[in-house]
Amino acid sequence: MPLLFSPGLIVLNKCCIHGNVPALDDRGSFPARRGIIGVIDIGHDRQGTLNPDDIIQIGPLALALDRLVAVGLILAFLTALDWIIRRYRVTAWQPAVLAVLAGLLAARAGHVWLYRESYALEPVAGLQVWLGGWDWRFGVAAAGLVLALALRQPRPVAAGLAALGALSLIWAGFLGLGVDRPALRLPQGMVLEGLAAEAGPAPTWRIGQLRGRPAVINLWATWCPPCRREMPMLTQAAKAERRATILLVNQSERPAQISAFLRAQGLDPAHVALDPSGLLGEMTGAAALPTTLFIDSDGTVRQVHTGEITRVQLDIAIRALE
Repeated sequence: MPLLFSPGLIVLNKCCIHGNVPALDDRGSFPARRGIIGVIDIGHDRQGTLNPDDIIQIGPLALALDRLVAVGLILAFLTALDWIIRRYRVTAWQPAVLAVLAGLLAARAGHVWLYRESYALEPVAGLQVWLGGWDWRFGVAAAGLVLALALRQPRPVAAGLAALGALSLIWAGFLGLGVDRPALRLPQGMVLEGLAAEAGPAPTWRIGQLRGRPAVINLWATWCPPCRREMPMLTQAAKAERRATILLVNQSERPAQISAFLRAQGLDPAHVALDPSGLLGEMTGAAALPTTLFIDSDGTVRQVHTGEITRVQLDIAIRALE
């Protein structure tokens, strides 16, 4: 039975929160790599977000539960089709593989189409399948159509569609397991302090004052490579975004270290806040950086994205809060 390796299955785009991380020098450079552990992100849910509760931690590796289940179901589908082909002596060329490939392409295309306004911000992101973003309903429909065309005979077609339908119900049931999770609310009295300006006091943000409009809180650190990659986009988005307040909350680093990094990268510190004790990371269970929290106007955390985020994924999640 052929093994299908799904595009975007493994993406190195997170850092484990780990002790003894290296310090930046005065120029904001990153001279060492000790203390950084790559983790494996094998996907995102239909909206492109990944909740830390759905991550299986195996040493330095973080495995997305939903993608593990999806891969398992795909392998089960290939196994079932292999049996059906031998049982009914189907002579068609690799109908199972063709159905899976068509399903993956349709799932990706369907996702991009549903969120086409967001993908219009960065059209090339539609081709970056390794960053996640699939709609399983389109995939199932396309796989079923390919099966019907490839198998042709009524009995194998019926058996193949039955297997596809059963596995789809299992996937739908899995997705429904997390619907009724208890809501997470951040402490309303918590105060986040920004970086001190050259002329004037440092800005402050009280979590309770963010209520009344959506908010996005990104947890990051200067020692984390994916954090550093996404910071230029996030600082620009924080400045331009009108639908939600965006705060970039550094975890457990010194203000001088943060300022050196921002100056070296030419980044605006206006929306950068400090969390010296890493309290937000502990409260939200963020075992890896970066982690982005999407909070509705009532102050409830609705989505959590673990790992590097793109402008498209950011826009999709903000739209879901409106």
